[in-house]
Amino acid sequence: MPKTTFNVRYVAVNDQWTQHFNDSRARWNNTSGTGVSIGKTTTAAATMTASRYNESWYGLYSPSGVRGINRVFSIKINARTLSDNAGGNLTAWINSTSTHELGHALSLSDNPDTTKASLMKHSRNRTTVIKPQAYDISEVKRIY
Repeated sequence: MPKTTFNVRYVAVNDQWTQHFNDSRARWNNTSGTGVSIGKTTTAAATMTASRYNESWYGLYSPSGVRGINRVFSIKINARTLSDNAGGNLTAWINSTSTHELGHALSLSDNPDTTKASLMKHSRNRTTVIKPQAYDISEVKRIY
């Protein structure tokens, strides 16, 4: 059975990125009734990092292993594309992106087939949709 409780390890990030990642974990941990508890340890196999990648994506979730058995993942946040596209809203876009990528670790897919607001939609407003929406929370409850 997949789990909503797991740990992540931050790799090669400064204090500012550490705070962004802490905030992203808190956004999921504070969802009501989901049982989500994403911790941070220095020994976790799952990782989060940020850098200026020469790619077009904002964030990248790369899983390996079998969900619920031995799943681990890496999350990469692309500071370059976020900085290039966020205008004066860089912090919000970082928050939206890093929280979105953690949604994948909770088995949520990109672009869910719904008309409801969702953090997992690529078309979301990254300035205002920075935390799990009601639809995302209901999906975590449904899956787990």
